[in-house]
Amino acid sequence: MTAEPFPTAGPDDALVRRAALGDDTAFATLVARHGAALYRYARRLLPSTQDAEDAVQDALTAAWLGADGYRGDASVRTWLFGIQTNCVRRTARRRARAAVPVAEDDGRRTPQRAPTGDEPVEHLLATDLRAALDRVLAELPGPQRAVWLLVEVEGMSYADAAHVLRTTHAAVRGALARARDTLARRFAAWR
Repeated sequence: MTAEPFPTAGPDDALVRRAALGDDTAFATLVARHGAALYRYARRLLPSTQDAEDAVQDALTAAWLGADGYRGDASVRTWLFGIQTNCVRRTARRRARAAVPVAEDDGRRTPQRAPTGDEPVEHLLATDLRAALDRVLAELPGPQRAVWLLVEVEGMSYADAAHVLRTTHAAVRGALARARDTLARRFAAWR
């Protein structure tokens, strides 16, 4: 029995080291583990699905090409989100320079979890709440939205979010507090 030279299971940092050596299976495993979260993050920060898809593709390409530059001073997830954040910023700047109006909804929907109950009213409320959350998040200043998504949706620590956004722990804490305050005020009627 021949052992597979590079098994795909294992810690992310080992997968990055193997990807740096050209192991595309190791990199594909990283993409499978983190790609959906990177897309979810980009989609909530950019105005269109196409922009988000392009930003994720750019981030994954940069990660593949720069895998040998991974130093290990942060988790691979944090490293990938840092690359994704840079790609989102570049996309947003490019979009702003082009000054092309973008439709708010391009017709495609992000997959949503079905409500636990079978009641149509529950489904309608969950859908309305999700749409309201998307609108309020879109109105938050970029740094607040990014911090809220990283901490509340992706479950990152303040330190990891600060690393991703290249800012301080205190700045993350402040931006998150302001984002939470805005969301609490806007959703007071939903309680």
